[in-house]
Amino acid sequence: MKTREWLMSDKNLLFEDVNSFEGLSAQEKENLKLVMTELKGWANQSVDMVLSVMAEDGVYYDITFQPAVGHDGIREFGNGWCDAVPDFTPYIEAFVVKGNIVINMGRIQGTMEKEFFGMPATGKRFDCPYCQFAVVENGKIKYVRDHWNLVDMYNQLGWDCSVLNKG
Repeated sequence: MKTREWLMSDKNLLFEDVNSFEGLSAQEKENLKLVMTELKGWANQSVDMVLSVMAEDGVYYDITFQPAVGHDGIREFGNGWCDAVPDFTPYIEAFVVKGNIVINMGRIQGTMEKEFFGMPATGKRFDCPYCQFAVVENGKIKYVRDHWNLVDMYNQLGWDCSVLNKG
């Protein structure tokens, strides 16, 4: 089976109207809207948009790095991503919303144009499976954890995966 044959959606759900998602309470729709804004921030390379929906003491934990804590930490992390991958795009295949928990899954993709946290620019594209878990508290995103396949990205970019084993 080819990679794209198993997609759950043939369109990026990130750009759907939040009211098109059925079976959600009004509060769940608000929580989904916050996460969609965060994801659109990444799609638009706007760290400010990401921060607009994050709690001041929020945590953004991309599992391939140490957690970014607070707006300053999240800004540093986000600027690193946006600078290195100026066409970074999340493609969202599904959302799951239950109370204050919002989960989305799909793919992340982009072109490595500049140095990426110590790894060299390659000019190559990557396209990796991805999943995000977010917790909303008091109208802001308090916690985000992103899961994606770092080894897959390294292989697609031609980077040496053996550096991942060095502590």
